[in-house]
Amino acid sequence: MNLEGKIAVRLRWDGQRITRAELESRRPLQPVALLRGKSAAEAAHTLPLLFSICAKAQGVAAVTALEAAQGIAPGPSAVKWRERLVVGEAIQELLWRFLLDLPGLLGEPRNPELLTGLRRRFAGLVAPAMADDVWKTPGAALPEPDAAAWEAFSREVEAAVGANILGMPAETWHRTITLDQVSRWLHAASTPTARLLLRLCNGKGLWGDGGVPLMPEANRERVMNELLPGLEGDPDFALRPHWQGRPVETGALSRMRGHALLAGLLQRDGATVLARLLARLVELVELVRWLREPSPHPVIESVAPAPRTGLAWIQTARGLLLHRAALDEEGRVLGYRVVAPTEWNFHPAGPCIRGLAGRSAASQEDARGCAELLVQALDPCVAYQIDILKDTSHA
Repeated sequence: MNLEGKIAVRLRWDGQRITRAELESRRPLQPVALLRGKSAAEAAHTLPLLFSICAKAQGVAAVTALEAAQGIAPGPSAVKWRERLVVGEAIQELLWRFLLDLPGLLGEPRNPELLTGLRRRFAGLVAPAMADDVWKTPGAALPEPDAAAWEAFSREVEAAVGANILGMPAETWHRTITLDQVSRWLHAASTPTARLLLRLCNGKGLWGDGGVPLMPEANRERVMNELLPGLEGDPDFALRPHWQGRPVETGALSRMRGHALLAGLLQRDGATVLARLLARLVELVELVRWLREPSPHPVIESVAPAPRTGLAWIQTARGLLLHRAALDEEGRVLGYRVVAPTEWNFHPAGPCIRGLAGRSAASQEDARGCAELLVQALDPCVAYQIDILKDTSHA
């Protein structure tokens, strides 16, 4: 069994526009039914097996939340390994979108060979932590990561991104790209990514802002004061999460909004399809740089809000991931909640649904294409289907 399930996006179309969009989540129950009564160690080893997408981030969030519930402080080397697992996995997820999914959606050539090679190199780097699943074990000691090997890998990924996605050195792109420069870059670059983004820049992607706020920075103070009350007090929070009662958008755009390019796009056009995809490019380059020179800002955070309770949160490629674990007096799982990024962005009143409502569409195929594009821009961590119904209420 897994906990991923799928989502269904249902559109009402009247021949000219999408008059209404609805979302149905076909997600299984929360993992507490599978974990209740297990020891913390058993739960930490079980949870990652329930997820095929972002399994390392899910596993790291689980072991961190369970450690917090037990009052265990992980050692520095364990933290370093977990951070590299999360960041390396996020880089691969972002590369997957740009090398496989988006080209396939917009008719550009895919590049699975490049992604396969980089994934193989990453697997070799993390082998010391993956042996005997030690990375999942609360309180386990791990050897120091090989800093030179990780730096070499980061430079390899950086070169691949520059040559195959950006069409110029990644560091130069990241330093110089602004709203004034983006059109010039897209016309000059010859990569599949630049070609598809140019089509979006010319109008196909300048839509999608439904007015849903971007998620505030999920620092410790805000999580404790603004997010935790909803998580603790709302029994439906894991299915319909909210920030102080409001749906918000999580992901690269919310995190990268301060970059000059994204700040300009948000001010000019709002949270469009184009802005979301360009935010992923900005973040991809930043994450690759992180592998070479890790930031002092923590990748993984946790807190014990009550005795025998642990909360952990991680920013994954798709957005904020939360795990909350509650243990009984014998250290066995009493309660467990997971809030995945998909639940934020595919909330019934979230950015996907509100971004589609009112969108012009000359045909059902056009309406489906719009939905596919926005869903990909928001990137659910589950399978999805799109259904289109003819709206005859105004006929």
